[in-house]
Amino acid sequence: MPIKAKKKILFVKNETTYGVDAVPVAATDAKLVHNFSCTPLEGVYEERDPALPFFGNMGQVKVGEFMRMEYEIEATGAGGVATVPGFGVQLRGCALAEVITPTVGPVTYSPITSGEESETKYFYWDGLLHKMLGAMATAELRISNGKRAMIHTAWMGLYGGITDVAMPVPVLTAFQKALGVNKANTTFSIHGFTGVLTALTLTQGNNLVYRNAPNVEKINFTGRKSKGSLTIELPTIAVKDFFAIIRAEPPTLGALTVTHGTAAGNKFIVNAANVRLLQPKYSEADDIAMLSMDMDIQPSATGNDEWSFATQ
Repeated sequence: MPIKAKKKILFVKNETTYGVDAVPVAATDAKLVHNFSCTPLEGVYEERDPALPFFGNMGQVKVGEFMRMEYEIEATGAGGVATVPGFGVQLRGCALAEVITPTVGPVTYSPITSGEESETKYFYWDGLLHKMLGAMATAELRISNGKRAMIHTAWMGLYGGITDVAMPVPVLTAFQKALGVNKANTTFSIHGFTGVLTALTLTQGNNLVYRNAPNVEKINFTGRKSKGSLTIELPTIAVKDFFAIIRAEPPTLGALTVTHGTAAGNKFIVNAANVRLLQPKYSEADDIAMLSMDMDIQPSATGNDEWSFATQ
């Protein structure tokens, strides 16, 4: 029988010790993800280039190997204002700290520079189990009018093996129903302006490096530069002069805020306090003039606070 491509499920658990199988299970560690892809084995090779009196491919020497996974997570609430969302463990794997405000919420995920966590991932594709160990990721929030708000994640991890294993039955009750991005569900402001938003991305920008040397094999988290972009309806200068903001030097920094969802327990909240706007571009949509701008998303003098995701 062929492997049925649409039969997929992912289980994820944070590791106590880097690269040691945390053994995620169906009852507690199943994750609802979308647009999943997997590179089961990516080799690192050194070319052989011997001096010979003839041409030809002399092959390569393998010096390492790792796995990649990419998928999207629906940006929703958690079911309760102070409840950890079903996807919270995966945000922790993106070098984010989880802080729970008891009783009233929110549960907040903010960037960190040290103390990052790794994950074990079990990806079942019909009857094939793929194990990824020591996995870490970078995330990108993607918001587009008329679609669901999504968090795209790109993972690197150590090869943990591929075996024939029957697919278990997942428990996915921790995941809330997604909401469309529209007037009823979503509010937005940039530099104090509540404009008409059609698209926004916030790119975490983690730098992840596979390292395989004597006595070590791991994915290293070595840096972060967060950026983004947005597209809004073009306002008049009298309403909001974005060109003066962009031209200012030293730069004018302002806040980005997004709240997606209106009901307690199903809100996803984005905050970034120090956003510099750059590179304005014009476009048209539905015969309406549009303005796109890039964003440099900067930390304060304290650091590790350039942006946050939260559920409440």
